[in-house]
Amino acid sequence: MKRVLIGARARQGLVFTLAGVLSLPLVACGTSEAPDCGSLSAADPWVRVAPEGADVMGAYFTLSNDGDDKVIVNGVSSSQFDRAEMHETVVNEGGQASMHPIEQVVVGPGEQVAFESGGRHVMLFSPSQAYAAGDQVELILACGSDQAELPIAATVRADGPGSDMSHGGHDMDGMGHGNGADEDASEPDLSDDADSAGNANEDSASAE
Repeated sequence: MKRVLIGARARQGLVFTLAGVLSLPLVACGTSEAPDCGSLSAADPWVRVAPEGADVMGAYFTLSNDGDDKVIVNGVSSSQFDRAEMHETVVNEGGQASMHPIEQVVVGPGEQVAFESGGRHVMLFSPSQAYAAGDQVELILACGSDQAELPIAATVRADGPGSDMSHGGHDMDGMGHGNGADEDASEPDLSDDADSAGNANEDSASAE
């Protein structure tokens, strides 16, 4: 049998060629990250009217990414409030709800991410004035490594778009965080959620 000898330079070229071929599937399967807000948009943005005596409001919307790159939302702000934070309400196996701040939300290509009652939502603390149904609130999402801004114009409402008004007290997780506004809610787990949200609020304030 004849032995085929390959020179060092030829072997090096062969290694580089094989490495390039093997890396192709990884590149094809990966998802690049947009440095800004890319093709992100927000649908049906709204802010729930705060209960009497409460200084916290909740904002809701649905994010859609129509681009080819994933978009990372790093935070939210509003000049009409002292501060704004992204939160998520989680219910454990025992049915007890707790609320936790979240630092980022990733929206993949072609995906939708809902900020809704009982799940992800935006907390708005200490409004600059009293807001009533029909008023407008501007939210600013910060996206990507460039910290690009995506403005969202939200309408203050007693309940969400298309909702039955009889369910207006169903989810107060975005409202009475630590203000005792949920004590008269018809569902007992709502007060538990408000308590946990109040604790999160205190933890966030102490960290500043």
